[in-house]
Amino acid sequence: MAGFQLKIATQHGEKVAEEFGFNQFPIRPREIAKARDIVIQAKPAEVKGVSGAIVFAGDSATIIYSTEYGNKGFENFSIAHELGHWFLPGHPEEIVKGGGAHMSRAHFTQNTSIELEADHFASGLLLPSHLTRKLLSNNQIGLDGILKLAETAHCSITAAAIRAAECGAYPMAIIVSRGDEIAYAFTSESFKNLGKLAFLRKGAPLPVGATRGFNADAANVMRAASSFSLIRNPRPPHREDHRAAPHWSKPSRYSRICQGR
Repeated sequence: MAGFQLKIATQHGEKVAEEFGFNQFPIRPREIAKARDIVIQAKPAEVKGVSGAIVFAGDSATIIYSTEYGNKGFENFSIAHELGHWFLPGHPEEIVKGGGAHMSRAHFTQNTSIELEADHFASGLLLPSHLTRKLLSNNQIGLDGILKLAETAHCSITAAAIRAAECGAYPMAIIVSRGDEIAYAFTSESFKNLGKLAFLRKGAPLPVGATRGFNADAANVMRAASSFSLIRNPRPPHREDHRAAPHWSKPSRYSRICQGR
């Protein structure tokens, strides 16, 4: 989709953070949801599938987020993503037209316009440009700076890395791979300006080398995921609101969401 639409979605997220009075890290998406009377409900960790969902019912909404990774940053991004479906123009109408419930797999893993816009909204909400640039300028360039950004902003490392590429002053490329393929890649403007460089496309094969060899062993991937799963912040309680929220035992659209169907 057009890059300017995604930029607008990012700017909308930044505007929402500002409107709710957040002028320093961390931005707290749960507080924003509460201010809009949106119920927050955790999806049980043992239930695999989607990263989150939003269910519209009349003038109210419920956001459901995944806890399967035990990662506060991932959970915050998932909630922020679902808030994108609430705040972005046209999203509520499209979701209601489709039945009122929408399941997401956030973190830039899907190519549909509604999902990409929500991802960029979440990025702008949790990582406003001016705060991100300020933090990056005061920390070491590279992975150390990205980890500091993720820790300070209470967001996922993936989101911090992508935002660092978007906001940082130095040439940077963020490449996410699965198995022997490119999942997606982000490059900074200064990186693009270095000269003629190969554009990495989703699904392109990884070059034979250390990363491809590392990915070939599932045990390596599991160890790496485990080592990065905890950003040095305590996890909040799963329930953020004591109002009535759906029970997972009900054979309803909520249970179907939990089961990833």
